[in-house]
Amino acid sequence: MKLNLNENKVNRILFVLVLLIAIGVRIIAWPNAISQINVDEAMTAINAKTIAENGVDIYGTSFPVYLEAWGFAGQSVMLVYLMVLFIKIFGFSIISIRLPMLIISIISIIVFYDLVKHIFNNKKLALCAMAFVSICPWHLLQSIWSIDCNMFPHFMLISVYFLYRGVTNKKWMLYLSMFFFALTMYTYGVSVYIVPLFLLICAIYLLAKKVVNIKQIVICIIIYLLFSSPILAMYVINALKIETNISIGPITIQYFSKNARTTDMLFFSKDIGKTFLNNMSCLLKTFFTQYDGLEWNGTKIFGTVYHISIIFFFIGIFYFIKYKEKRNIGTFFFGVWLILSFILGIVINGVNINRINIIWFPTLFFSFYGIYAVCKIRFLKYNIIAIYLALFICFVSYLYSSYTTVIGNSWCFSAKYIDAMHYSTKVLQKNNICYCNSRNIDVYTICQDGLDGSSSVHIHNKNEFINKLQNKGENEAFIIINSFLKDMNIDINNYEYYCIGDVYIIY
Repeated sequence: MKLNLNENKVNRILFVLVLLIAIGVRIIAWPNAISQINVDEAMTAINAKTIAENGVDIYGTSFPVYLEAWGFAGQSVMLVYLMVLFIKIFGFSIISIRLPMLIISIISIIVFYDLVKHIFNNKKLALCAMAFVSICPWHLLQSIWSIDCNMFPHFMLISVYFLYRGVTNKKWMLYLSMFFFALTMYTYGVSVYIVPLFLLICAIYLLAKKVVNIKQIVICIIIYLLFSSPILAMYVINALKIETNISIGPITIQYFSKNARTTDMLFFSKDIGKTFLNNMSCLLKTFFTQYDGLEWNGTKIFGTVYHISIIFFFIGIFYFIKYKEKRNIGTFFFGVWLILSFILGIVINGVNINRINIIWFPTLFFSFYGIYAVCKIRFLKYNIIAIYLALFICFVSYLYSSYTTVIGNSWCFSAKYIDAMHYSTKVLQKNNICYCNSRNIDVYTICQDGLDGSSSVHIHNKNEFINKLQNKGENEAFIIINSFLKDMNIDINNYEYYCIGDVYIIY
């Protein structure tokens, strides 16, 4: 008994240690590890700001169940409403914008630990799995900035966790899982393809195994539909082109006249056969190379789960298929999740790491399963640990050095606009700012309006810019992206200016 108590104490200490390391590497430079704002991140943030202040999004829709973005149906709402909560608490800032993803990412590490612990009934194994997720490049990267779709895998994991606990030893968690599966529907549009199908397959399996009965299934369906019905109704009225909005109190179920997201799916493609082959090729390339050409999704050097993990992934799949005695309900859930993720990757046109983010947790699970199998050979165990430790140290070193510069200056981020805005208001004491850009990045600057109390005007053409510049007030500064100057062939050498990265400040 004493030995067991000592083991439990050691396990608790190791759990806290791994968790602290996981949190530590995510908050080293948070929230400015990536100092610039992503275009989707900014759109989510300004919607959250207007909802927090006025109860409507930027288009005037009251508490929508799905967001209009860029002029069409474009973003899921879970991240928005979590941002609203933090804006209410902390005010509008980059902290409020990025805190939801940081918190949910840390929660998912703990959930992954507890799920593995219960699936394998092994705390030490669970600690290793927890450490494996903690050092994962994909998991670390998506935790330090915010994009709506990245809520999907975390809520799916939490839902699967409660489902597993519910069907194994705590029946009330079965019903709680339905609530979380319903919430998952609000995290990413493609969840409408994954979640219902996953639940259907699991229901058939659990009924066949006599783990649940018909009454429990009916209760689960009622709970799931009760909380997911608003978003399901949105899909129905848009699929059937019922040109009307539905209001449930302050909640709006909106019809979108322009629903560009449907063109992203295989079913709506003009040439389904050709698109299918392209999607298959894109999926396999993204999965095996762990890179999609978008550095903010994953680095080419390290990949999403480290390139070496693919070897262990196949070993894990092999063990899962070959050794029936190793299978249980938990591994079945992850197996179904993995298969559906691959199917989804074929259904989505031009898939990338974010669009197929649902695949990475089951990939991590089976990769770890493969590592666990290989580590039974003692001399290999320490070599594998050393390799992953070295990869992790190298990745973190790269992440907090040159990598963040690459991200900040990329086309999908705000290219030093935020730094320029801070310089204008804090150093130059200019509170009226004119943002000049030839690209569609107004959203970056709109996002910043609440940070320093500055008012802003957005300029898109040369004549407007020259007119405003000639009539520049004492309290005004012009923040101009370099591409605007080049596109408009504008010479600013006769003015006082300051350059930050790719952005010029005329003061």
